[in-house]
Amino acid sequence: MRDQWPTPGTDIHGAHYAAHQSGQATYLVAWQESSPIGSAMLQWRGCVGRNARKAFPRCVEINHLLVRAEHRGQGVGTALIKAAEQLVVARGGAEIALGVSGDNADAGRLYSRLGYVTTGILDVTSYTWVEMDGVEHDATERDALLVKVIRSA
Repeated sequence: MRDQWPTPGTDIHGAHYAAHQSGQATYLVAWQESSPIGSAMLQWRGCVGRNARKAFPRCVEINHLLVRAEHRGQGVGTALIKAAEQLVVARGGAEIALGVSGDNADAGRLYSRLGYVTTGILDVTSYTWVEMDGVEHDATERDALLVKVIRSA
């Protein structure tokens, strides 16, 4: 898939697939014919952020939701989230979470429309990302945790 959807620096898709193979996560990929157009990770071991994990210890988390720019607004993100929710219900889960950065208003509107509710829980993550030309950047994300009850506990 890396040839069809290149990512800068490390092979993100390969890392996600490895987590999928180990059973730690489910790597969901949306396809249009033979081209990947979106992806998401479903983290079975719970929320990644420390504050989120403490507040919602049994919650499964969707993260790394990505839709290629030319396919945004066409229901790809919604389809990935709905597929993740179905998997969580099939495994007996009751809650599903995701984090949204304050500077990602489009994602926030999508999640709200799909029934995800702000919890007031914030997590801060610092990381380094690499551009296609190899230039590294340090970044810090402040993500608000949103949760949806998908079935009665």
